[in-house]
Amino acid sequence: MRSLEARLHLGLGISLTLVIAAAWWLGHAALHRSTEAYVLSRLQHDAEALLGTLSQGDPAAPSSSGARPSPDALGPIYRQPFSGHYYEVIGAEGSRRLSRSLWDQRLAAEPLPAGRVIDWETRGPLGQRLLVRSAGYRIGEATVTIAVAEDLNPLLAELQAFEHLFAVLAIGGLVLMLLVQRLIVRRALRRLQPIYRDIEALERGTAEAITEAVPLEILPLVRKFNALLAVYGQRLERSRNAAGNLAHALKTPLNLLLQQLERLDEPPDPAQHQRCIEPQRQRCIEQVQRVQALVERELKRSRIAGGVTPGSTFDASADLPVLIELFERMHADKGLTVRCDNALTRPLMVDREDMLELIGNLLDNACKWADSQVRCRLEPIAQTSAQTSAEGVRLLVDDDGPGCSEAELAAIGARGVRVDERVDGHGLGLSIVREILDLYHGRLMLGRSPSLGGFRASVELPLAPPADSAAIPAHAASAIASASAAKARSSAS
Repeated sequence: MRSLEARLHLGLGISLTLVIAAAWWLGHAALHRSTEAYVLSRLQHDAEALLGTLSQGDPAAPSSSGARPSPDALGPIYRQPFSGHYYEVIGAEGSRRLSRSLWDQRLAAEPLPAGRVIDWETRGPLGQRLLVRSAGYRIGEATVTIAVAEDLNPLLAELQAFEHLFAVLAIGGLVLMLLVQRLIVRRALRRLQPIYRDIEALERGTAEAITEAVPLEILPLVRKFNALLAVYGQRLERSRNAAGNLAHALKTPLNLLLQQLERLDEPPDPAQHQRCIEPQRQRCIEQVQRVQALVERELKRSRIAGGVTPGSTFDASADLPVLIELFERMHADKGLTVRCDNALTRPLMVDREDMLELIGNLLDNACKWADSQVRCRLEPIAQTSAQTSAEGVRLLVDDDGPGCSEAELAAIGARGVRVDERVDGHGLGLSIVREILDLYHGRLMLGRSPSLGGFRASVELPLAPPADSAAIPAHAASAIASASAAKARSSAS
């Protein structure tokens, strides 16, 4: 069953049916118990009234004139045949005295000692359902047993009629409550209409996020969806910017390459032919290499996801050994020892490819400059701010190479500055690292390794974005769009 409304109606219908059935059963049991208690109290009063009419003579012989019950003591109903009200008096020696209403039939009562009371149900002279109360009494030195019975059928008929009425009212109330619940559910689901409208606006391109004016139960889902929209908006803008930047950057080397090729068509002086061709050939090679470097840079940037891709998380215990083995093979001629300590106990909720790109660039820089050793360490940290407190991860990459001077560290650490980008070193790799950290709200710190004496790169990466980035993704998307438009205008100019 995929319909939420149908699930709610089914669950409520089953719940109400069980509640009403339980109420009916409890009411049925309580009414019958109360009715039986009421009849027994009346039978007790009749038995006490009958006891008072007995003579103070010999109660062991109730058939004698002195021990007979008075015929008018309990009213004419006990003299009317098969009236539904009966009694039976058992003397000390087993003699019995029956009411006229029994018409010479018996209640099958047995003599009881004084003070003992029992009650039971039996069939009457006409087959009706009787409730019998039998009790033993002491009169003088003798013991008398008085059994009084009453027909339950009239009372049970009234109870049955009431129960039928209650069942009809219960079914009607159940149907009414289901109808009311249907209206309530539909009215509540109408509050999701703004989400539908915003989704349609997203499809038309006239909205950037879904409204958060929704029920509290839906709000976390909407915020997650808005955060996902912001992430994909960043990826789209980054892809557009990368394509524009790459096209703009390729114009110059391609123009130069075209010029060099056009010059090859000019008939040169045979004496200067060899001297002119070689420099032009070298310039063409340089421009092609520059194009390759630009394409490689943009391809690396295009692999940055900037969030958690569904089904893709980074498991350091499984992914790091493969990465370390790869770098040891790549730098086998240097005899490097690459060691990584993993203090994490569970996979990280970040995109696996982004994390491999981040660690791979830092390890690549370290391996290029190291003499013999490269070490990295992953450890959990606590990210605490004035608004939130969340978990994070710290990555340390050290090498035993020459390191960098203070001036070089300041230049490398400056945002937007790329040192030695077109040659091996701390250039393009750190630029890619900064872009990844910007998307994950992390930070990069550069310095000298205290253990190996070379270069150290320290990364602190929160495991979740700041709370405001998920709460107001529309503002983030607007800021991204504005920045992208400004960057596009500057590139075009």
